[in-house]
Amino acid sequence: MLSYTLRRRLMIAVVILAVLVSVLDLLNVLPDAAAKTTPLLLAAVILFMLGDSRQLRRLRSLLRSNKPQPTKPTGKAPKPNKKRQPNPQPEYRSIAWHGLTLRSHSEVKVAKALDNKGVLFLADPKIRLNTENHRQTREVDFLIQHNGRWGILEVDGPHHQHSTEADQWRDARFSQHGLLVVRFPADLCYRQPEVVVESFLKQLDESPPTRNQTTS
Repeated sequence: MLSYTLRRRLMIAVVILAVLVSVLDLLNVLPDAAAKTTPLLLAAVILFMLGDSRQLRRLRSLLRSNKPQPTKPTGKAPKPNKKRQPNPQPEYRSIAWHGLTLRSHSEVKVAKALDNKGVLFLADPKIRLNTENHRQTREVDFLIQHNGRWGILEVDGPHHQHSTEADQWRDARFSQHGLLVVRFPADLCYRQPEVVVESFLKQLDESPPTRNQTTS
């Protein structure tokens, strides 16, 4: 295939030849030569022009292919880099049961066992109490009343392994107010909730009466 420069030169040569033939025809040097050669020369010029137009289209296609295409907006935010993200905090579980809000399926099992016993209890109540320095609000799993005594039943999940000292300090504050605190593993509460409730009620019955229940 001829190069673009060579085709341009050939087209110029054809045009010059056509002009020369026309001049010689006018001077009667080559009579009727222009009429015979002009169609051929015009056809050659048209072919050269078509070749140029194809070359231009190829050049345009090449430029378009090299041009960076704009990305369409997807409406989705880019995914965060998981390696740089902090560990997500565990969500606060909320399980509704007969108008109560419990925090685990183990607590639901214990609540059902207490209900079957006909025991008065509060689930996940917030208690306001005295401490060494000031008043504080603390939340417990179950606040239970049985035979004139009040006690707290705690369902200890895996997260309590990292807060043993804080739990002991809190339990001591409740004990100062005359409340028995008994803790049971969450796995045992889930598998044998009746055994957990029986054990708690037995310890509650054997504990000293709550202060506001004692008589002078």
